[in-house]
Amino acid sequence: MQKTAPTPAKGGLGLQDILFVLFKHKWKILFLGLLGIGAAAGLYVTQKPLYESHAKILVTQVIQRGGLEGTDSQLDAGGRAGEQVLNTEMAIIRSGALAAKVAERLKVSPRMVQGGLEVAPEARGSNVLLITYRNADAELAQNVLAEVVKLYPDEHLEVRRSLGSLDSVFKQTDLIKEKLEQTEKELNKLKADTGIVSVREQSLSLTTQRDKTQGDIVTAEAELAAQESRVESLQGKLSGEAAAPDAKAGSKPATVAPTAEQVDEYRELSRRLEYLQQQDLALRSKFASGNPQVLRNQQDINNTKASRNALLAKAPGLAMEAVVSHGEPVANPAAELDHEKALVGSIKARIGRYKSHITELDTKFKQLTEVEPKVAALEREREMLDNEYRLLETNSKKATIDRTVDRANIPGLTVMDQPSQAELSVSQTTKKVMLGLCGGGFALGLLVAFLLELVVDRRIARPTEIETRLQVPLMLSIPYVRPKNRGAALIANDSSEEDNGGKPMLPAVRKTNGFPAFPGRTDHFIHPYSEAIRDRIVFNFQINNMTHKPKLMAVTGLTAGAGTSTIAAGLAKAFSEVNGAKVLLVDLNSSYPDDNPMFGNKPLHSVVGALQAARNTRFKEGGQNLYLASAAAAKSDSATPFGPMHLYELLPHFRASEFDYVIFDMPPMGQTSPTLAMAGLMDKVLLVVDGEDTSRDALKWGYSELIKGRADVSCVFNKARSHAPRWVAGEI
Repeated sequence: MQKTAPTPAKGGLGLQDILFVLFKHKWKILFLGLLGIGAAAGLYVTQKPLYESHAKILVTQVIQRGGLEGTDSQLDAGGRAGEQVLNTEMAIIRSGALAAKVAERLKVSPRMVQGGLEVAPEARGSNVLLITYRNADAELAQNVLAEVVKLYPDEHLEVRRSLGSLDSVFKQTDLIKEKLEQTEKELNKLKADTGIVSVREQSLSLTTQRDKTQGDIVTAEAELAAQESRVESLQGKLSGEAAAPDAKAGSKPATVAPTAEQVDEYRELSRRLEYLQQQDLALRSKFASGNPQVLRNQQDINNTKASRNALLAKAPGLAMEAVVSHGEPVANPAAELDHEKALVGSIKARIGRYKSHITELDTKFKQLTEVEPKVAALEREREMLDNEYRLLETNSKKATIDRTVDRANIPGLTVMDQPSQAELSVSQTTKKVMLGLCGGGFALGLLVAFLLELVVDRRIARPTEIETRLQVPLMLSIPYVRPKNRGAALIANDSSEEDNGGKPMLPAVRKTNGFPAFPGRTDHFIHPYSEAIRDRIVFNFQINNMTHKPKLMAVTGLTAGAGTSTIAAGLAKAFSEVNGAKVLLVDLNSSYPDDNPMFGNKPLHSVVGALQAARNTRFKEGGQNLYLASAAAAKSDSATPFGPMHLYELLPHFRASEFDYVIFDMPPMGQTSPTLAMAGLMDKVLLVVDGEDTSRDALKWGYSELIKGRADVSCVFNKARSHAPRWVAGEI
């Protein structure tokens, strides 16, 4: 069987929910609102009116200047950024300093001045300040406001331009000037004692001299190395000349004179060696000893020396040959050797002087390093004091100008309206309190309404809550009807139908016109709703192709008095009006069914008796369509209540009977109720929701328990009270 699908839940609080709360609790809201209005009226009656005077000041811009800091800024009072400017000006007007000055002039207390003074923009976004003063004395009200307007420019300058700190500015300027002069004296004395004009320039000069002297030392050392090489060469020549006489003395053969080609070759090697030595001196002055060019040149020198020594070994007489320089022969090697040795001595003397100069520079560097921190500290202090002095001097000039400015002509401040004549009026504070009381009453009413509806009262108040919030399918909503308007009994006595033995059969209520015969009453309020329920159930059976007989239906509720018996009786009567339909209404809910006003005064039979009567040969032929049965009708003192086991035992008899519909009026659901066990055997279960007593949590639990038992459940909302229009309650 197709189950009834739940409606998707809608989260949040919608407009209809809010309107429903307002309509439902309208009397509470109105009552509390009227209380607030009454309190406001009582305050108005008891509040003594005061005299008030008004004045207006236009604030277009303000010039803000610090005292010692000297920061200047022009602030516009227009636009969103001007709100801060206006708030500051209002704070100045309401300040205790201004109130004290006004109180001193008028011989009143500052608290009296501040207590009656109000300042606010004339309108939202306006830069016109409306100043109001209230007092019981009309003359005093106007005089106080006049003094406020008069003294306000002085207070404005005091705050915005720090006039109160002028003396401090002047004193600070003199103090900084004195410190600056003292620092200048200390710095000049230190420079005079050390002979330092500028530490930076002196340090740069010493560094330059030291670098130059260090370079001269390197150059001189390279020159010394070259000169010593030259002396060594000349000494080698002289050694060759001395060897010749020794050879003669030893009676050795005379040295063979070198050929012209050997002489030219020797001279060429000597010139090349001299060139390479000069090149070595130049390279060493530029590059380090490991430089590739220096190493390559040294290798050439060694190769040239080796070639010349090899040539001397072949022709020793070449040592006496003079080397030609630029086409002219050089002096004798002996004289040349003495000359070159003298040059070596001069070079060594020059190197020694250079090194002593380096020592002198290092000493000066050390002295400069010791003096530099003191000089730098004094120069930094002098610079800081000089900057501070210049700033304070500028501020002193500005402060002098601010002191002499015309108070009646301050740029950016204009008194538009002088204090008006004092008139009786209710204070703005009183008006706000009265409005707060009025609005507070209604706000309290709304708070109470929503608190009751959303937090305290958990009952289901509207049919729409069942579908939108709880996701439970709703079949129908039945409005609340007063007992006097509910109509006659649903099932009445019919004495025309008896069996062959003269004993009455089960009571049937169907008449020729379809309604019970009660004087003055021809209908019951449940009829249209029970017929609507019947039609929807029949339609559900048809679309699910349910053709078996009988079809079992149950009507149950979550609380006692939910109206399940009335709905079950109305539903039984509605089904009995279908042509040819045999309906059995089984009352399992009433402890005393004989006293049920819905059944009139007809006696009831047991469930077994009803099933037996259905086997009578006259059962199908009789005009009676509705039969009543009750589990309590045949119950003895020792008998147990009708429960699930009885239903299981009688279920085959129900299936074999000639009834078309069997409707069970079930007891309310509970933890120990037999309804939960029997609901799964029904083809349709109607869960009656009592609009006066069913909570959301109870409905969630009951519906979930029925679904667990695989019952096809639909809800009927009973006793729906109309607290709001139908469109608000969601009934349209």
